[in-house]
Amino acid sequence: MNEKDSGAIVNPDKEDDDGANPTLNRLAQALERHIHPNDKLGHYDALLGVIGPPVGYPRMSGGYKLWPERVSNPALSVRLMSIGNSTGLWPGANWSQLVAEALTAEGYRLTLYHGAGKGSTSSQDVLRVLRDAPAIKPALIFSLSGITDIGYLLLAKNNPFSHKYTRRAMDFLKDSGMVSDVAFGLPHRQSPAASWCQNQRMMRVMADEIGARIVTFLQPVQGFGAYDMTEAETAFLAAKSKVILQAMGKPYGECVTEFYEEVKAIMAAAPLKYDHIIDFTDVFADCPGAYRDHRHQNEKGVAHLAARMLPVLRGHLEQIGAPVAPRPKTRLT
Repeated sequence: MNEKDSGAIVNPDKEDDDGANPTLNRLAQALERHIHPNDKLGHYDALLGVIGPPVGYPRMSGGYKLWPERVSNPALSVRLMSIGNSTGLWPGANWSQLVAEALTAEGYRLTLYHGAGKGSTSSQDVLRVLRDAPAIKPALIFSLSGITDIGYLLLAKNNPFSHKYTRRAMDFLKDSGMVSDVAFGLPHRQSPAASWCQNQRMMRVMADEIGARIVTFLQPVQGFGAYDMTEAETAFLAAKSKVILQAMGKPYGECVTEFYEEVKAIMAAAPLKYDHIIDFTDVFADCPGAYRDHRHQNEKGVAHLAARMLPVLRGHLEQIGAPVAPRPKTRLT
């Protein structure tokens, strides 16, 4: 009679006759397959996936960078919540911080909670609003969104909450034996543009529920909208535009056009449902040299984004009656 037949408890980590531990072997194989020193996921949120690291910004809470860096009391200030993808990672892409600095200079007492992550899509954005906005209690939520939803670049086709980086983490857990299987919810067959628009609507509904205003800036990208490209930019984009996005079976450039045209058509068909979305696809029409690659802005482009966001967001603060401290008098006032 063996251990199983006798009803004795079998230790799954017990070494085989040759001295090998099957659990450790499986873990070692999973590590070899999934963990690469030069391709780590970095800071990770259990619900959202990859998030921005606390580089240069020690004041963080719940994965959000808080501004100002000095200690301020959020209960005594107007709270703003900003959301971004890699085009919103501080310190390089700090358009939300620049907006907060400008509003503070005008007399608003603010606390900004900024959440961004490499590859974050509108599906991560909607989860942020669902989970974190009730805790932050922002008066205003604003985001720069669009490019990561193009052509199933990061999300699984027909499953908008199955993200590339989350799948990597879950594949490791499954291969290591920690979990037996992974689910990402029911399939939802819709285009990337329809999914993006649906997420914007869901965020607005949730913002309304907690009494917050929300603004989404449909972000610019090379290859769509008005922008005077240099010869070097044109050549670089031409090469990138030919890359086939496997999930769509189409070149990247075609997917960009398809995504933005469909988003704009959906918005035009129901303008009141989407009047919280500001079309920024032409925002660089008067700002040549705004990009550092075909999707990300350089310092000049980031500053231009902030300058164009500022009057929109200021208008919302004025409408909700956010208090403005009187400016100190000078000899000229």
